[in-house]
Amino acid sequence: MDFGIIDCHAHIFPPAAGAAGFPDAETHLLHQQRAMHMHGNQPYRRTRDGSVATERMLWDPADPSPAGRRDCAFRAGRFGRFEWTSGGEDFYVQFLPPWMDDLSMSAEKLLAFMDNAGVAAAILQNDHIYGNLAEDFAAAAGAHPGRLVGLAQVEEAFAYTDEELQRLADEIGRLKMAGVYFTTTGLFRSGYRPMHSDAVYAPFWRFIEQSGLPVFWVQSANSPVGTYEDEMRHLERIVERFPGIRHVLVHGVPTSLYADDQDRLTLPAVIQRLLSQAPVSAEILYPIAWGGRQDYPYPRAHLHIRQLVERFGAERFLWGSDAPNVDRYCTYAQSLTYFTRYADYLSDRDRRAILRDNAVALIPALAGRDGTG
Repeated sequence: MDFGIIDCHAHIFPPAAGAAGFPDAETHLLHQQRAMHMHGNQPYRRTRDGSVATERMLWDPADPSPAGRRDCAFRAGRFGRFEWTSGGEDFYVQFLPPWMDDLSMSAEKLLAFMDNAGVAAAILQNDHIYGNLAEDFAAAAGAHPGRLVGLAQVEEAFAYTDEELQRLADEIGRLKMAGVYFTTTGLFRSGYRPMHSDAVYAPFWRFIEQSGLPVFWVQSANSPVGTYEDEMRHLERIVERFPGIRHVLVHGVPTSLYADDQDRLTLPAVIQRLLSQAPVSAEILYPIAWGGRQDYPYPRAHLHIRQLVERFGAERFLWGSDAPNVDRYCTYAQSLTYFTRYADYLSDRDRRAILRDNAVALIPALAGRDGTG
């Protein structure tokens, strides 16, 4: 392709066992344990025989606050695993690829993946699982100008407080973060009270609206926030009050929730409104969600992608990989080629929009990179 492809969803991070930008390693571990409780793509397994364990052992399901955390010696293991001990047995979840010895991903390794696949630039998304990494992102962007841009992050449960607003201002101002990452899972720190669309969050959303930066959202289909439609209703209220903010649905619309047995999509009205009438875009990122259930090149995913593009237009979507996590299921290059080689239903213009132009429209700093390293 004669344009620089942009990956809108990639990660770099230090070893998972450290503090990784948190005040201490224990706070990082708290976020990791909550995340592995919420994670559903990979099963829990008994270490001694690899058998699947159906019990959710990491958190009290009746208490989403930190008080619901179970004492199970939760820890970062090796080879992509988080581990714990319950009832005298050791368990693990294979959250990251097995080649990842200390659960770390350097900027240089990500760039090698990108060069091999022909990807020009990437947006570094943050998550508390990996750490609070704006400093790391700024260093990587400075070392590799034009190839990497980062997203800011706050403690979502306290985002409206002066402390978090000051942190956000520093990440945007001094560290030059190009957008804001917001995961509703982070609301567990306050027991999901208040909610992110409540009036108390107005200073946070007003600050972002004034900054002009986009928000990259991680929302769940089943959490204390509610259903995915409930998540979208909270977003819609924020859109109505702060219409100048642009939004990206990280991981894209969970279309498998809304498909019949012939893969015809019937999307809830709130999703249709957001993707047609509001400044809301969505990622095209199927291998990480579908790779455990369907083989490359994910033919059912293409039935869904085609309907989304026909219904809402290519300008609403951005391609992302979720590297290095996607390597649980396919290579980094395949997370791109399933789309570039098999989406023959798209025009060249639509393909370029999804692979580059829409990302540049959100983050103009990406415009200068036209080819690979």
